[in-house]
Amino acid sequence: MLLWLVLAAVIAIAWIRFGSSNLTTVLTIVSTLVALLPVLKIGPLSWSTPGRQSTPEQVDQAVHVLAIEVRKQWDEEARRRQLQEARQMPVRWEVADRPNDRVRLPPAGQLPRLIDEFVGQPRPMVVIGEPGSGKTGLCVILTLDLLKEASQRVPVLLQIATWDPNENLDDWLVRRLVEDYPFLGNEARFGAGAIREIVTQRLVLPILDGLDEMPPELRPVALRALDDDWSADRPFVLTCRMEEFLAANAPNLLVGVLVVRLRPLEPQAAANFLLDATADARLEEWEPVLADLVAHPSDELAQTLTNPLMLALARTVYETEDTSPRELLDRRRFPRQHDVEEHLLDRFIPTVFRTRPHRGVPSPIRVSRRWDPAVAQRALVFLAGHLQTLRTRDLAWWQLPRAVPRPVSQVVRVTVGTVSCALLGWVMFGLFGRPHLGVAFGLLVGFFGALPLGSLRDKRPRRFVPRIFRRAELAPEFLVRDIGFGIIGALVGGLIVGLLFSVGYGALIGLFFGLVFGMVRRFTEPTEPKEPASPGNVLRGDRGTVLYGTALGGVAGALVGGLMGGVVGAEQYGLIFQLSPLMEGLLGASVGLLLGAAGLGMMVYTTSAWAQFVLARLWLAYRGWTPLRLMTFLQDAHKLGVLRQVGPLYQFRHVLLQERLVQPSPASVGAPEAETAVQG
Repeated sequence: MLLWLVLAAVIAIAWIRFGSSNLTTVLTIVSTLVALLPVLKIGPLSWSTPGRQSTPEQVDQAVHVLAIEVRKQWDEEARRRQLQEARQMPVRWEVADRPNDRVRLPPAGQLPRLIDEFVGQPRPMVVIGEPGSGKTGLCVILTLDLLKEASQRVPVLLQIATWDPNENLDDWLVRRLVEDYPFLGNEARFGAGAIREIVTQRLVLPILDGLDEMPPELRPVALRALDDDWSADRPFVLTCRMEEFLAANAPNLLVGVLVVRLRPLEPQAAANFLLDATADARLEEWEPVLADLVAHPSDELAQTLTNPLMLALARTVYETEDTSPRELLDRRRFPRQHDVEEHLLDRFIPTVFRTRPHRGVPSPIRVSRRWDPAVAQRALVFLAGHLQTLRTRDLAWWQLPRAVPRPVSQVVRVTVGTVSCALLGWVMFGLFGRPHLGVAFGLLVGFFGALPLGSLRDKRPRRFVPRIFRRAELAPEFLVRDIGFGIIGALVGGLIVGLLFSVGYGALIGLFFGLVFGMVRRFTEPTEPKEPASPGNVLRGDRGTVLYGTALGGVAGALVGGLMGGVVGAEQYGLIFQLSPLMEGLLGASVGLLLGAAGLGMMVYTTSAWAQFVLARLWLAYRGWTPLRLMTFLQDAHKLGVLRQVGPLYQFRHVLLQERLVQPSPASVGAPEAETAVQG
């Protein structure tokens, strides 16, 4: 970018020294030659030169770094989900389909045995079970245990529901690695082909969770594609609800695969787990419940508490002194297993959001503030409904603007853009005694500029990464977008200078601003970030693009303003002040800094995901649907175990919780503990 600024300054000085006619001829010849370089592939600076391919050492290094980041990611998630070895539930399993005699597993056992066998001899394996049986927890534990072994394959836990089985599995894995672990795109460190090599050489072990979350018609297609794209001798893990898998695999699409079914806990094992996890002061409250659980293993209560998810919810819901698990023994209140499950799901969120924040040193595993449980419940109900509308489990902050009515978004954007540009025009043209022309010019620029820019929806987060051009980025759709962004800068900058100075200067400065605007747009792309993706750092990266654009716009504006005021001279064109050349240059640089920073900053901001998210959270808070500090709320919900983090996305802890929030019972919203809580 500095090179472009220096080049523009040289052109401006040459224009003044040699005149517009000679300089125009030279620029025409030079620009024609530069335009032909990509076509003729001339010189070392040819834009079509592909990136340097990865060496075997770079691929090995990428695998090593990926393993470290995967371990860090799921270590933290395991702590949040209380999956440490001391808290692992005695989940049982049984072999549902044994593909061949080489599988030396016993017909049934406990979870540690299954994990040890798979870690020792990875193989294609499908894990099925009822909702809440512990399939996702098994995936997390299995990922961490595999990473403890010196294995050539890195386990990568992914949500298979995000895969369109019409896409090749390898291509999808490459894309997901780029999205979830974008640091692998650092070509300077790993080369241009590291991610593709990791997948094609089968250096990853896919752990694919949640086949049942795919549309029913796509599940058989996914199984057939998995069998075709990932040969049977390469290990993977796939999880699915039992009935959904049996229906999808009815034609026996997935062959040669070990199928393991997770079983409910033994009632005595569930009772022992609760006994070990309960504080001594609460044992008296739990004793009749645990006795009933063991004495009546076929009752609704036992059927509920032998489910790992429901057992974990019961432990959380009744760990405080103001609640008693004895209420679960009321058969009139809970005549069915479904009633007990709904009660635990309804009480879970009000319970966890009564947690007081840590008052000492800030901790990454403790909430940052105290939230009103009623506010939290209302926000999570809204978010669950929003995801149901989008037909997804992935909560992406950059998709929340879909909840804002399009007219609201457009009116706000046009109003703010028009008023801001009118003020800037008033400042600039007012210095030359024409404030009314400046206001009119600003109103037109703001209105007609905000309309097309504000109509763009579903913007993806971006990062500011200056770099050279790549072959794929010379495609027409990329060039048209960048040229369009540059044209806006060229027209606005050229018209301002042309109206205040002369047509010749306007054309020159317009070319300069067009280059600056186009380059800033080119550099604000999601390429080569240096850290793993998370909702927070993705938001910070997108916000950084706006700050970089604002800063570069300010630098460009200061150069132009200083040149026009200190070198060309503004007094002869109607400047209302009589100043020395030095002071004119400083005034021009100051005004140019303001106009350039505001102009380019507003354009980058308007086209950023951050801008839409700011509007969305203001709108949602105004409607009372979510807290104003929405990202902080989501982070705290993650820390409390209500949400889980998958790369840059959040998901609800379990689909049963999400489904229950969409249709909550009246008691869950107006629970007494929610009404008396302190406002967050």
